[in-house]
Amino acid sequence: MEKENRIQVLSDEMANKIAAGEVIERPASVVKELLENSIDAGATEITIEIEAAGKERIKISDNGCGMTVEDAKMAFQRHATSKLYDLPDLEAIQTLGFRGEALPSIASVSKVLLTTSHDENTSGYEIEVEGGKTVSARETARPKGTTFEIRELFYNTPARRKFLKRDSTEASHIVQATTQQALAHPEIDFNLTHNGRKLINVRKSEQFLYRIAEIMGADLTKELVPVESSDNSYRLEGYVSNPVFTRGTPSSQYFFVNNRFIKDKVILHAIQQGYSHLLPKGQYPVIFLYFTMDPRLVDVNVHPAKAEVRFAYQQDVHRFVSEAIRQAIAQNEPAIKSPETNENLSGDSPPLNETNKHLERPSFQGHSHFGPAEPFWPGNDPVKAPQKNLDIFYSNDQPKLAGSSGSASAQSCLGQTAIFDGKLLPVSRLMYSEFEPLGQLNQSFIIMQGPRGILVVDQHIAHERILYERFRDSAKKRAIEVQKLLFPKSIEVLPEEAETLLPHLEMLLELGLELEPFGTNGFLLRSVPTILKKEDGEELVRDIVNELQIQGKVDAVKEKYEDLVVMMSCRNAIKINHALDMDQIRKLLYDLEQTEMPYTCPHGRPISLLIEMDGILKKFLRK
Repeated sequence: MEKENRIQVLSDEMANKIAAGEVIERPASVVKELLENSIDAGATEITIEIEAAGKERIKISDNGCGMTVEDAKMAFQRHATSKLYDLPDLEAIQTLGFRGEALPSIASVSKVLLTTSHDENTSGYEIEVEGGKTVSARETARPKGTTFEIRELFYNTPARRKFLKRDSTEASHIVQATTQQALAHPEIDFNLTHNGRKLINVRKSEQFLYRIAEIMGADLTKELVPVESSDNSYRLEGYVSNPVFTRGTPSSQYFFVNNRFIKDKVILHAIQQGYSHLLPKGQYPVIFLYFTMDPRLVDVNVHPAKAEVRFAYQQDVHRFVSEAIRQAIAQNEPAIKSPETNENLSGDSPPLNETNKHLERPSFQGHSHFGPAEPFWPGNDPVKAPQKNLDIFYSNDQPKLAGSSGSASAQSCLGQTAIFDGKLLPVSRLMYSEFEPLGQLNQSFIIMQGPRGILVVDQHIAHERILYERFRDSAKKRAIEVQKLLFPKSIEVLPEEAETLLPHLEMLLELGLELEPFGTNGFLLRSVPTILKKEDGEELVRDIVNELQIQGKVDAVKEKYEDLVVMMSCRNAIKINHALDMDQIRKLLYDLEQTEMPYTCPHGRPISLLIEMDGILKKFLRK
């Protein structure tokens, strides 16, 4: 006879294996969880040894506070934790771990040997667990701290083991997990070896930039600019790459909330928004950012892997992060001042000096390291300021440009670079006034020479950058020209769309879009910005509603306007295959250097490329 009762309580063994499927996805998950325990224990030295990409052996040792005998016995019980005691603790989590699921989950799918000591003057304790069951427990001798040795991961769940990737892939995930913690905690020594080969070996340092250099390479640090911003609720500090230096994937983006590495859609979008129209499509900046906030304002108890969080005031966080990045890039201050400092980064951490003391974490007090910029037209410069009135050059109408002066010499000069085979480098943090213009190449590119080599400037996107900032500044000053519609446009939306749009009508009005509630779920569009008068106003409003509602973007309206400013700048900029005389070239370069970001166009493309003098000399066997 079939039983009527179908509901039963799962055994602890089954429950732990199910939990392991959520918490322990691969060997890197084990490394991550154990590293978090070591950091929470106050360790200053952590050693990670793995074999066969962690499938066969993972050993993590630390010099943290260790555990008492009673704590060690309790550690493998489900939901046993030393980090939470009552509900208020859960609402303001300040540790990396807190659920008490990691150790029982790991132990249920592997063979674990725990050795720990909380006092060097007393004996330590050793526990051996296989498949979640204690095999042996005894006293042992060891220094203060804890060692976990994990063998034969997923030995009792062969289906899980079968789906692991090849060793190189799994090892790379372990390196990434260790890198995340090493970047979050420069005050800790990290040593990672795989099959006896050192992969990460970094020593503690008070200077976060040295930790980046040790792990990522000193060359990368040359491309970073410091970020520092704070208000009553939030603080953001760290480094981001200048817009010229990008990667094809977001894998080099490290964002930490209260020293916890996270991947959050709000933050990722805020970062992209902070760069605005400075990045080429499909390219991502390199970032190393710390976000500090009251733990009561962020919920880290969202996902078992603890990589996702939920902010209490999502829109405020988005606006704060994007604005901080935008300001840092506008200043475009390099993280490193001189080659001498770069050389220091490639070795051990030197003592602070006047050049790099601003890099000490967490103060971040550095500002401009260049001093005041030299005048664009210095008195001893052979290139003189233009004398002609070139207002027509920047009119909204397509300019009628004069023939080029010096084009032949410029073409001849650049023609030789085919022999040089010099490496073309996107340029950042240069002064265009350091170069002397020679003329044009194919009436499309400005050719310049200087001590650093040959500089090639795209005249179209250079002018596009100039016009973009002029349009944008007009919008900031609310000097936007508005076109009143002769007949207001009636727009009907869904009830939920109307609720989304209503709170933003004032912001829309500031940008020149005047919408008036009309009927139950309708609006009357009465005016649009002049530059949008040829656009479909209804389609524009519906796009804005869609972005506000679905993507939750606070700045959706401004983003849309920004896109249109870029479009108008591109349409009005001088085109390729247009001749410029030398006065027009100098005027263009002068105005370009006065912009906030003279190195990329609003689409993120590089404005100038440099053929370095060293490369030229090497090709002629002169170096």
